[in-house]
Amino acid sequence: MAFEQPDITVQVRDDNLDIIGVVDDFTSLTVTPRFNAVGAFVLSISADSPKAPLLVPGNGLVIRRGSTVLMSGPIREPNWDSGDGGKGTLTINGVDDMTLLAGTTCWPNPASAAGSQTDPVYKISGVVAETAMRTLVNLNIGPGAHSARKISYLTLATDGGHGAAVTKQVNQFDNLLTTLQDIANTAGLGFRIVQVSGNLQFQVYEPADLTDTAKFSFKLGNLTDASYSVTAPTCTKAVVVVGGESSARVVTVVTQADPNFPGPWIEQFVDKTDVDSTAVDAASQVTQAAQEALTSGAAQYNLTMTPIDTPLLQFGRDYTVGDKVTCQVNYDFLTEVVREVTITFDSQGGYVAKATVGTPDATDNRNPFARQFAYVRWIFTRLRRVETRRQS
Repeated sequence: MAFEQPDITVQVRDDNLDIIGVVDDFTSLTVTPRFNAVGAFVLSISADSPKAPLLVPGNGLVIRRGSTVLMSGPIREPNWDSGDGGKGTLTINGVDDMTLLAGTTCWPNPASAAGSQTDPVYKISGVVAETAMRTLVNLNIGPGAHSARKISYLTLATDGGHGAAVTKQVNQFDNLLTTLQDIANTAGLGFRIVQVSGNLQFQVYEPADLTDTAKFSFKLGNLTDASYSVTAPTCTKAVVVVGGESSARVVTVVTQADPNFPGPWIEQFVDKTDVDSTAVDAASQVTQAAQEALTSGAAQYNLTMTPIDTPLLQFGRDYTVGDKVTCQVNYDFLTEVVREVTITFDSQGGYVAKATVGTPDATDNRNPFARQFAYVRWIFTRLRRVETRRQS
């Protein structure tokens, strides 16, 4: 059954986030929103379009589906290709506003200037996950940040108090996006930055469980193709070590077996030796660190599917990235989170949405080196913790 193309509006904003035009003559547009990660867009337009001069770095796009902002973000890379009798095609690449988090580090003394970063860690103690995430953003680049780091047009949505309590030490200059991902993935929360009126807004939310209502299968006629892969776990037993410097060393082992991968456990050392083992919140920090290691090291289930919008089930209206959905693979029904959706529009009215469903980092499983890169990042983090202890 044919389905009418969604109502898409592409607005152009300047560096003050003011809307300065609408691109209504693009030849193709690809938008890829990602759950708890930086999304991207690619737009192509005739180079002689009167809208082409607006599509320059410094400006950005606000892409709407109906009244809902599907994505907003800066233009990064314009590319021109000759053709069409010399007129050529202008193609611009961009990223969504989550890039602000990817380009930010967590300072141990976020309210102080660069020369006053005397603490080895920034400590979060006993607050719910959403509050912890909002505080990290607020103090590093938000309204509560030091004047040299504050992004004047960044605001924070109202705190909804989502998630369990978090007790965590953030090492000096850890990446803000990665730190937020660790907290959010463990707490089952989503977060994003999107343009709201003339500001950007950091939002934390609890994704919807749509496993009973958002179902995809070939029999239902809302699925054209699907592929499924599994990557074995890298951690089923977290060995968390605290103390060892100024306090006694304490080793705690937390196990999370995966019934789909029976056999010997897979141990991972979690270095929290910068935590005083006699501290009143030491046990909470051990629990937080263990859960983060087990979550990131769990088996990755990756399902890539091409759904078809139907009157009963449409992306952006009935489900979105972060929601948990159900998909039939052979005779099994899989329930997982929508990690990303790549949506392609063209000037002839074509519309295709391809969704990737799976566990955290499932979108990286298409890259055979993804787990190796994760291991390298883990080693780098350990080395930085050693450096932190030497300085403290």
